[in-house]
Amino acid sequence: MKRVFAATAIVAMVALLTGPAVAQRGGIASQGGHKDPLQLQYEREKQDQAENERLYNEHMKRSKTPAPTAKSDPWSGVRPANETNAKR
Repeated sequence: MKRVFAATAIVAMVALLTGPAVAQRGGIASQGGHKDPLQLQYEREKQDQAENERLYNEHMKRSKTPAPTAKSDPWSGVRPANETNAKR
């Protein structure tokens, strides 16, 4: 009876001492696919960054305006008609 009690006490002590080590490592829960909160934050940041990049590229495609084909002179109506480029 003493041997059974001693063996049970030793097994209980080993279980109590290894419990905190398993908890620090992540234990069984980390093996089941659960992720660290920091890893989840990094994944969310990567997803947000990819989404922002996609939206930026879409906006840039929509907002591109074609370059004017002919040069325009906004002051042409203000200048006198007899002015030439040689006088400049």
